Amino acid sequence: MNRFIEKVKETPQPDYDLMWTAIEKEAHNRRVNLRTFQKTTRQRGKVIPISIVFSCFLLVAIPVFASVTIDWERIGGGNVAKALNNGIGQQYDLQSSSSGVTMNLNGVVTDGEKMKMLISLDTSFDLKQYTGFATEINTMKSENGSKMKVYGYLGYDPTSQKLIGVYETPDTLKDKTKEYSFEAQNLILYRDRELPLNSNHQAGDTIVTGVAQYPSIRIESVRQDNNQTVIRYKVAASPSDFGRGNPHLVVQTSENELNAIPTILPSEDKDLLIEQVFNMTKAEWTDANIHFSYIEEAKQILGTWKFDFKADGQKASEALYTRKLLTRSEFQKKSAITLEQLVITPLDVQILINEEGSLKNGIVHYNTAQLAIGDSIITGGRNLKEDLPGSFQHLIQFESPEWYKNWSDVPMKLILKDAVVEKRDTTKNWITLDKPKQEKQYTKLNVDGFEIQFTYYTEGESLIVESHSESPGFRGVNQTTLRINGKEVVPEITPKGMVSIGINIDSYSGIPLDEIIELNPGIYKYTDPDRDVEVEL
Repeated sequence: MNRFIEKVKETPQPDYDLMWTAIEKEAHNRRVNLRTFQKTTRQRGKVIPISIVFSCFLLVAIPVFASVTIDWERIGGGNVAKALNNGIGQQYDLQSSSSGVTMNLNGVVTDGEKMKMLISLDTSFDLKQYTGFATEINTMKSENGSKMKVYGYLGYDPTSQKLIGVYETPDTLKDKTKEYSFEAQNLILYRDRELPLNSNHQAGDTIVTGVAQYPSIRIESVRQDNNQTVIRYKVAASPSDFGRGNPHLVVQTSENELNAIPTILPSEDKDLLIEQVFNMTKAEWTDANIHFSYIEEAKQILGTWKFDFKADGQKASEALYTRKLLTRSEFQKKSAITLEQLVITPLDVQILINEEGSLKNGIVHYNTAQLAIGDSIITGGRNLKEDLPGSFQHLIQFESPEWYKNWSDVPMKLILKDAVVEKRDTTKNWITLDKPKQEKQYTKLNVDGFEIQFTYYTEGESLIVESHSESPGFRGVNQTTLRINGKEVVPEITPKGMVSIGINIDSYSGIPLDEIIELNPGIYKYTDPDRDVEVEL
């Protein structure tokens, strides 16, 4: 384990701010079709830390926001627009033109941690033929000359026929009045490409694509389990690509087209190691046609768009609304969660919580988090933010469906559903294995009312343990544990994709096969409807 920690420290780390921006965009795309009861909002995938639980009112008297109707919800900016329309933040009508493109700064809202800007662009050419948009370089400079990174994304709004976007940067305004200079350079337009691949789809194949962005694909492995085909492959890419072009395989059968979520796994070289799990049998895979899909840069508009603006944050030290929460014993017993505080910021509703569960007793994860607020039910999600260096705060986060002048009178109810319990208990649930050999051997355990089946065998110098269960409600084994002469041993750390295939495969190297070997299911998950809970806040 120490060798692994040292290796992680030596491995170059990704730009996590950029990664979170990408996650936020993807999370928004997946929420587009989400609707809940009478009124709707969308959860943000990225945490807005609340080490400072203050709102920032940028005071300017301007009529109702935006003379042209813009669907800010389309790109996840609905909460920013709501705040601006309710007098929170500052609205602008600033334009900057370059290379035939006019960029507009529509508004800015801060919450003590992030400054979010609404941007729109007017162009003279047809945008509908493109599938992605981005400005290449974005910087914010404060009046003292310091520069900050700005992250954001753009999308096409057919209602206004504009490109619209949400850009964000750290909030350095706080309770002061400052002058800022925001600059964006080079507008990039992207489109989808799909190439048919001439290959028999077997491990070891190298396919030349003929495109400079991703010149080749090497099939690393193809495995079939439970009528699923798991394929891992390497895509040649530049070191700075990081999968930005969303390279992935699409499978076409005689009847339909199959897509599967691509997971980029850790790789020892610059190539992208990708895993996809297709719901198809071995025979279907053999007869299928594979296509390679990715996003390419279709057009680049060289230009610079710059805005100089003043922001007034004199009320940044006024808390908008906070309230301490009480935790009822029944809620705490079911969820292993203690409610700490309700925080309303200009951009969201946050419920600060403290987790009290343990792997031994079971940590509860809720796939559905809802908030009944006023006459609406909105959907949010769990997040984690760094409150202080090395100190993290758990929270459940929602975007407010509307704005209330007096939040203290608004009835709220937290609804947590679709509970999944994660456990690991090595004080029990052990079974002794027969001496492992090359031929597969089988055993099983009953754990928490679920039957878990194990297959174990040797492969070269490694001991392989496969785990699966057909018990309804069981969500799978994440990582088994061995005990050899009383000493616990965990398997090698191997990358695993986002999509579960129902079978967990662990590899143990250097195991003394002549010793007494005991097996424990290690970390496993199961659903528990009895954990679903509701509580008035």
